[in-house]
Amino acid sequence: MASSVSFVELRERRSIGWVHPDFAAGGLEPFWAAVQPLEHAKGRGGVGTLEIAGHTLVVRPYRRGGALGAILRDRYTRPGRARAELELLAAMRDEGVPVVVPVAAVGRRSGAFWRLRLCTERLVGALPLPAFLAAHPAQRRYTATAVGTVLRLAFAAGLRHPDLHPDNILCALRGDRVRVVLVDLDRATLRQPVQERHRDAMLARMLRYLQKHKAHLPAAPTRAETMRCLVALVPDRELRHATWRALDRTVGRAMRRRRLLGR
Repeated sequence: MASSVSFVELRERRSIGWVHPDFAAGGLEPFWAAVQPLEHAKGRGGVGTLEIAGHTLVVRPYRRGGALGAILRDRYTRPGRARAELELLAAMRDEGVPVVVPVAAVGRRSGAFWRLRLCTERLVGALPLPAFLAAHPAQRRYTATAVGTVLRLAFAAGLRHPDLHPDNILCALRGDRVRVVLVDLDRATLRQPVQERHRDAMLARMLRYLQKHKAHLPAAPTRAETMRCLVALVPDRELRHATWRALDRTVGRAMRRRRLLGR
């Protein structure tokens, strides 16, 4: 998964990092400074910002979820996970997919384990999709189309994401247009082609997320807005309607199962 960006590998006492050449001169220590809280940021581990070399960077510490999260928390056996996401972002940009700009992946060893951070350029004014819909109701129709377009580009490039959800989608207002980028692609891969069943599984997961968390989200797409997104994502009318029916059945079954289990 090569990209046009050649990140500089830096090694310093108990630390390793892969850094964009424009940020490499200062070494790794600046990337470990205390971060400032970032409003509306999502994700485990405390996402925040740093000022480095005149740029505002978003810093995402890696933190485990699930059963291992309670035990290992932010500890990893090797630093390659952060590097893989950094290189994935660069490769997606080469493919023309709007994603956050990757700057650095860094790891610091503590005993037998590593703590990891991913640093990307901050997109000014960006909000996760649900918060953006709530903040800019007049732009909801345009946002739906923009989201569908970005997802189409991502799937065409080969994106396979095990946990794609609406908070992975950042939106920012630029004049009367909506700019959409993808963020937080941990454990995702680029593998072409993305078959319809893989694409539909990712879309179904997004829709289940919206249904599951609807009561706690600032806003959620309406059914009409979801279909508008699908128009941009699947231009062929017959295929789009078949996709919609399949998603509707899959999400409906999943939500009924959740209700039966009392979740």
